[in-house]
This record gives sequence, C-alpha cells and structure tokens, in this order.
Amino acid sequence: MVDRLVNSEANARRISIVENCFGSSGQPLAEPGRVLVGEGVLTKMCRKKPKARQFFLFNDILVYGNIVINKKKYNKQHIIPLEEVKLESLEDDTSYQNGWLIRTASKSFAVYAATATEKQEWMAHINKCIDDLLRKSK
Repeated sequence: MVDRLVNSEANARRISIVENCFGSSGQPLAEPGRVLVGEGVLTKMCRKKPKARQFFLFNDILVYGNIVINKKKYNKQHIIPLEEVKLESLEDDTSYQNGWLIRTASKSFAVYAATATEKQEWMAHINKCIDDLLRKSK
C-alpha cells in the first residue's frame, strides 16, 4: 500500500496539511519517497503527568507535537527517525492500559492508546515501517 501512495497527489496533500498544522515552528516534512501512513492522538507520559499528543507515522519517521487546536494547530514538533526506534509493549496496570515504550539511543518514552486494538494497530504499523526501511537499506 505504501508503495502505491509514494508519488500520489493525495499523499503530497496530506503531508502538506501536516506541515501547515505545525506552521513556521515545524520542519518541512515533504521528501521524495515519504508517505504519511497514519495519524492519531496518543497519551504520552511526560515528566509530571500524561499528556495528549498528536502523532503522525510516516514510512521513515515518527512525528509528534503538542495539540494547540485539535486537527488544526500543533507546536513543539519532534521527529524520530524510524531506523533508530525499538518498541516494547507495556503490561497494563490499574492506572495505565494499552501502552508501549518507544525507544531510541537518546530517548525513551511511554505512550498509551485509547483501546487495545488501537495499541496493536499502532505497534504493527510502526514495526512494519521499520522492517520495510531496514529491508530497503540492505
């Protein structure tokens, strides 16, 4: 599916919309071969408390930011190259369910989805993008 979208107008339009949501504070996201695979709100465990963040999964990067106006404006853009990412499922406890760790060499953090199905889908899509990337780089 990703390969079909690579050069499509719809994909370019979707990436442009994401860029515009971050405004001038965000880095450009349009790159040859880049595809927006999915997006959604996940709860990111921050230092003081869990906070809702908008996540965008591309075929080569994971981008997230603070929600200023839902579906319209985000700030504090973070870009994580997927080839550096390792995922680790977290056990549910009384306070938090449907979580997993996103690990890189420099940073690790926990995120939580609203449902178990959403967690499985996010983890499967991220892992598939990582596998595809690593296969291409060989």
